[in-house]
Amino acid sequence: MSRDVFASLREKGVGIIDVHAHVFLDDSLNIKLLRYMKIFSVERAYVSIYPFDLGSLNPSHDVVKKGNYKVKELCIRERSLRGMVFINPLNLHDVDLAERLLKEGFSGIGEVYRSTRLRGKVAEPVMRLAIEYDVPVLIHTAHRLYPRDRPRENTPLDIKALAKRYPRARIIMSHIAGGGDWEYALRIVRETPNVYVDLGGSVQDSGIVEKAVAILGHDRLLFASDNLYAQAVGRIESSNVDEEVKIKIYRENALRVFRD
Repeated sequence: MSRDVFASLREKGVGIIDVHAHVFLDDSLNIKLLRYMKIFSVERAYVSIYPFDLGSLNPSHDVVKKGNYKVKELCIRERSLRGMVFINPLNLHDVDLAERLLKEGFSGIGEVYRSTRLRGKVAEPVMRLAIEYDVPVLIHTAHRLYPRDRPRENTPLDIKALAKRYPRARIIMSHIAGGGDWEYALRIVRETPNVYVDLGGSVQDSGIVEKAVAILGHDRLLFASDNLYAQAVGRIESSNVDEEVKIKIYRENALRVFRD
């Protein structure tokens, strides 16, 4: 982290807020996550279970329940973690589970992964629950234009349609730097103010942060690691934006989106 930004945060006695990270069924990996959070001055991370720990892109309700209760266990144990409810929208009982966990203190829904595209009747119970409990929904999104072999993966157009159908919902479009045409993705959601963009991902193209600020402004951009902290911090620190904008991205926007 640059000296100026670190000093500004330190003076306030606060750190970075990560809106998109994953915990694991294997606690040795969770120990590593907590270590990296400390190294990179991450004060708080909103975490869901790592999808591939569930054994399938279309996991059963029992498997989803096991993953979410692992998240709950870790959040009780570690003050720096906040729970996000993993949902497979194809499981009828997952929404009931999500409601129960939101009542118990979980902070949002997601990462909604690749079991199905979140649209039509499938999306309705998930989005209604998010609106009722006033929590954001984090959605795995592929920012690709070319044909692909992942037909159940949400696209920026899906996110735009969802945001227009549910204008009261706060939707986080995941990992803009996850691959594909990120500039196209930013332009697709420009006119949907209830869509926020997480700046996570492994792609280190120059200009991602600057272009995101130019297209969306600085209030809709969120720091996210997807467990890749060096890349995530480096992307922000190497960007040519004001220190005040970096602080908004690092934490202030997340406080507003999660309202806690």
